[in-house]
Amino acid sequence: MNDTIMGRIGCRVKSNYEFDQPWRELTKGLEGFSTANLADGMKGFYCMDMGIRPMVPGAKMLGPALTVKLRPGDNLMLHKATELVKDGYIVVCDTQGCTSYALLGELMASALKKQNAGGIVIDGVIRDCEEVIEVGLPVYARGSVSCAGDKEGPGEINVPVCCGGVVVRPGDFIAADASGVVVIPREDVADVAAGAKKKTDYEEVRRQEIADGTIVKDNINRILSAKCV
Repeated sequence: MNDTIMGRIGCRVKSNYEFDQPWRELTKGLEGFSTANLADGMKGFYCMDMGIRPMVPGAKMLGPALTVKLRPGDNLMLHKATELVKDGYIVVCDTQGCTSYALLGELMASALKKQNAGGIVIDGVIRDCEEVIEVGLPVYARGSVSCAGDKEGPGEINVPVCCGGVVVRPGDFIAADASGVVVIPREDVADVAAGAKKKTDYEEVRRQEIADGTIVKDNINRILSAKCV
């Protein structure tokens, strides 16, 4: 990937985030899996912490990340990212967990929706909650507060960020549902999909075992026996 960089460190935009292979083709193997199953496929890694939660009931997302690094309480570069976002991309904002100032409200959610963004994940807070729900853009954040942030900068777009305790690189895939948000490294999509499929196959067998009366599997008792229980 060749970056077109505007600005300098601390206040810059890497505007070229095209990839060789269309992203929707890459994510076909991930479709239909819950974030829980995808987390199983990654051995429990790359899961954002429980503070990052859906602000719009029923919101689900699957798409590549456009990353934004923001100064706590400032959303100048988020406005620029809204202009740059492409169809289906998910904006991922690192604001260092700031919960004093909202970075997104009704108008920015509406602009992202107009741009056909796949959604937004903010390691911070939003406002205009009822209106944001009406807009219908999938939004994940730490909560809400009434006070708006600044538009002074600095900030960076399409650089590695940390959101919910997980490093997210531009183009990594984001999946989100009621259970939370997971990050799938772009180069590991096939392995994650295979791991998720293995777990769902096991769960299907286990559902039938429970229906047939096997409430606790023998391996549980073996583990307990080894611990002298």
